[in-house]
Amino acid sequence: MLLLHSAGNTGAQWTALGDALGDGVRLLAPDLYDCGATSSWTQEREMDYDDVARLLSPLLRQNGPLHLVGHSFGGGAALRLATAHPECVRTLTLIEPGAYQLLQETGRDDLWRDFQQVMEDFRCAVTEGDPDTAWALFFDAYCSHVPPWHELPETTRQAIKKKTPALLRVYGAQASNPTRLSDIRRLACPTLVIHGQTTQKPERVVCELIAANAPLGRRAEVPEAGHMAPLTHAQSVAGLLRAHIGLPGS
Repeated sequence: MLLLHSAGNTGAQWTALGDALGDGVRLLAPDLYDCGATSSWTQEREMDYDDVARLLSPLLRQNGPLHLVGHSFGGGAALRLATAHPECVRTLTLIEPGAYQLLQETGRDDLWRDFQQVMEDFRCAVTEGDPDTAWALFFDAYCSHVPPWHELPETTRQAIKKKTPALLRVYGAQASNPTRLSDIRRLACPTLVIHGQTTQKPERVVCELIAANAPLGRRAEVPEAGHMAPLTHAQSVAGLLRAHIGLPGS
């Protein structure tokens, strides 16, 4: 199983989920650009989703066919990998994937604007030299599982603020994501789309669109979970994964 983490995290994000999955599956959890042991994005042009997919393609081809899992930003990258290398993917699991452009494509301009506003508020605060406000807004939007930004220890806030350039690159990739419904409709593998019960509407509707348009798609909701369900509700997500990939005892 190849697991792609969310923005601002590393492959270590999947530790609790791996423990919950137990025996029977080998996990590959690489760090994406700007994260953990993987180098930062250094090219002058903006990073996009296909750059992340190219980074991971050798790992996918060398170990495939495998079960591919992606969360948030990693979910958007997983979609690009699955469409580029369908022969290497046995099943696909997307946990609130970064595919917001589907909202615009389907006329949900209100929800597309909601997502854009989160991006723009972050960028504006950074431009004005106020990264604390930028990250406070980000935590309000996506990190309901931890204390509010200003309640975090100073050392933690300083470490997170160092990730500001990387998150800006992620937002740039989100805004230019080339995946369309036509790509979703070509997915040949069983596709499970997971969202939290308390997640925000843009993320929920993206999940609904993907599950409805993937030929072998279905959707599952994790009770009482928000955007970070793989961390906060690892047992529940692991149960869904075990059933999806057909592990014994699921």
